[in-house]
Amino acid sequence: MKRPARRDLLSLLFLLLAAVVLMTLPHQRQLTLSTAVRSTVLAPVISLQDWLSAAGTARASIERLVAERDSLTARLLALQGVEEENLRLRALLELAERGRDRFRPANLTPRGRTGEVVKRSFVLDAGSAAGVSGEAPVVAAGGLVGIVRSAFPGQSSGDFWTHPDFRVSAMTADGSVFGIIRPLGGTPLAMLLEGAPFQADLPAGTELVTSGLGGIFPRGIPIGRVARQTAEEAGWAKSYLVEPAVHPDAVREVMVLVERADTVDVTDLWERPMTGDGR
Repeated sequence: MKRPARRDLLSLLFLLLAAVVLMTLPHQRQLTLSTAVRSTVLAPVISLQDWLSAAGTARASIERLVAERDSLTARLLALQGVEEENLRLRALLELAERGRDRFRPANLTPRGRTGEVVKRSFVLDAGSAAGVSGEAPVVAAGGLVGIVRSAFPGQSSGDFWTHPDFRVSAMTADGSVFGIIRPLGGTPLAMLLEGAPFQADLPAGTELVTSGLGGIFPRGIPIGRVARQTAEEAGWAKSYLVEPAVHPDAVREVMVLVERADTVDVTDLWERPMTGDGR
C-alpha cells in the first residue's frame, strides 16, 4: 500500500517540476512545445473532440430540417383541407343556384353513440323557421345524404342513408328498372338494391337515382352506382351491391328540400357526373 502512494507522490512532484520549468521557458519555446504536444500526444483527443463537435452540429441541422418538414407538411394538409372545402361549397352553391327556391342550405353535424364508427344520424342548424319539415330529403352536391325526421324552429334532426331503417325507391337513370335501396352494414359502406326484375341485367357503373315513388323523395336524386350483382331471389328478382354517391363522413354542408316531393322532379339539377365522394 505504501509503494503506490510513494509512486503517486513522485509523479505529482515530477509534474509540478515540469510545470515550473515550462513556465520559466521563453514564450517562443512554450509555443513550439505546445504545438509539438498537440500534434503528437494530444492529436487523437483533439480529433475526437472535433468529430463530436461536427456530429453535434449535424444532429442539430437534421432536427431543424425535420421540424421544418413537419411544419410544411402540416401547412400543406391545412391548405388541402381548405381547398377541398371550397370545392364542396362551390358545388353546393351551384346546386342551390340550379334549384333556386326548392332547397334550404344547412350545416350538418353527425350524431351517434360513443365509439360508433359509422354515423347513422345527424343534426342540422336549419329548422321549421327556415321551411324545413319532417320527412324532407337531405342532399349534397354528390346526391342523397338522408332524410329529416324531426324539425324544430332553430334546428332539425334526421338519419343518414346508413341508418338501418332507411329505405328509398330507386330506378336506373333511364327509368327502365326499379327497386328498393337499403343500407348494408360493414366496411366499406355500401347499399343494396333489392327487387330488380329478374330479366333485367344491370352492368357495373349503372347510375341509380330516386324514382319519386312513395311521395317522400322526388325523382332524380343520385343515389349511387351498381357495383355487382349479389343474388337472385327465387328466380323472379335480383339484388345488386351499390356504391353510394355520398359518404356520411365526407359531407358537412347540405341542402334540404322544402317543396313537396310529389310535385318535384330534380333530375335536371345534377347535370355534372357524380364524383362518388359527396363533393
